[in-house]
Amino acid sequence: MKLIDKLLYFICFLLLVSLFSCKDDEEPEKTKTELLTQNWKLIKLTANGSDQPTDGYTIRFTSSNSYTARGALLSLQETGTWAFNSSESEILLNGGPDKFLINSLTDTNMILTINQTNYKAGDVALKMEFGL
Repeated sequence: MKLIDKLLYFICFLLLVSLFSCKDDEEPEKTKTELLTQNWKLIKLTANGSDQPTDGYTIRFTSSNSYTARGALLSLQETGTWAFNSSESEILLNGGPDKFLINSLTDTNMILTINQTNYKAGDVALKMEFGL
């Protein structure tokens, strides 16, 4: 009976050692900069809740904190610099004053919102959904 007990203890010991020595196969979580620095295509745009045309608009953010925007909708400079605010919850282009609130940022999707004042329409809430 003692041999069986020792064998069971040994098997338990081996199981514990193998469990604790297993490497985690998951990749480390990406930083917001790593998630942002891609070539994004505008797939949906709403102004005050109403759908707007996207017209092939794209924006590319680089890890060197520059951006390039393309498309007929451009109301911002085609090239410039970008930065996060201190909590990485907003993107500032060219130092501001426009601040794009990050609603969602994943490997394949980004949703930004911004409130602007338009001389014709007054206050406008823009929501932009980007994909790859």
